[in-house]
Amino acid sequence: MDGHRVRALRTLISALCILAGALTILGWAASGLVVRAVEEGTALGAVTRTAFTMPGVVTDISEGAQDQVLASLSERGIDPSAVGLDDEVRDVVDGAVRSPQFEDAMVAAADDAQERFALALTEPDREPAPFTLAVDVSDVVNARIDDVPAVGALAPDVALAPVPIAVIEADTFEDVRATYGAMRWLADWGLWAGLALLAVGMLVSHRRRWFIAKALGAVGVLTLGFGLMVRFVDPAAVMGILPGGEEGTLGTLWAAVITEDAAPQITQRAMTIGAVALVAALVAAGLGKAVARR
Repeated sequence: MDGHRVRALRTLISALCILAGALTILGWAASGLVVRAVEEGTALGAVTRTAFTMPGVVTDISEGAQDQVLASLSERGIDPSAVGLDDEVRDVVDGAVRSPQFEDAMVAAADDAQERFALALTEPDREPAPFTLAVDVSDVVNARIDDVPAVGALAPDVALAPVPIAVIEADTFEDVRATYGAMRWLADWGLWAGLALLAVGMLVSHRRRWFIAKALGAVGVLTLGFGLMVRFVDPAAVMGILPGGEEGTLGTLWAAVITEDAAPQITQRAMTIGAVALVAALVAAGLGKAVARR
């Protein structure tokens, strides 16, 4: 192999190492945010709110609650259908389930299940199953049952069993578990792995005086681009182009981390890293030019 081909091969390997190293460092920065969101409990709350926006999930919850309320009334000897109030009872329960108060109850259940969620993500022998929350619907239903004529007066309070809600389906949750395991590794070791890849790229490069500038530039562009995407692109649009959409693994994790409260912090961190890397790249390029002139 002649010298020209060797230099071309070294340039290619160096460029691939720069790209891989920059992506790994970006993965480290993003994974740290995911792990923190899971540990602090914000991830499960965000996933729960996302599940509440899915019509099929809310409809299933509503139908289950309606059946429970009618069964509870029947046990007390009250038959709304006998006086033509069956549909009105169902409408009242449906409105309760679709209310902000019920969404708050779901998030409260998510807060209570945080420790179980973290364990389910990391438990090695867990059988494939959806991750479910048990939500108490009694309070939100009882707050509205009085709106039904006659029925509300006869049964002002109904005792309902907690409604099980699958906030993450079994297949998706298994993928989330595997992805979260990789992200935990990246959060712990991604920075060092990225720097190691950059070091390999520098060793094989035949134009080393420009290497640091190129590496920092790649890290800066990718990280800054990520920060700008979080800042200006609607999360729903991003989840729409990810594999599996909103209900896919990456979509689920994106919804868990890129919340309204967390987005400014994520943007600031990414853009700070990106801006520092780009400024350092310009400085390194200037030093490279100065060295070349000697």
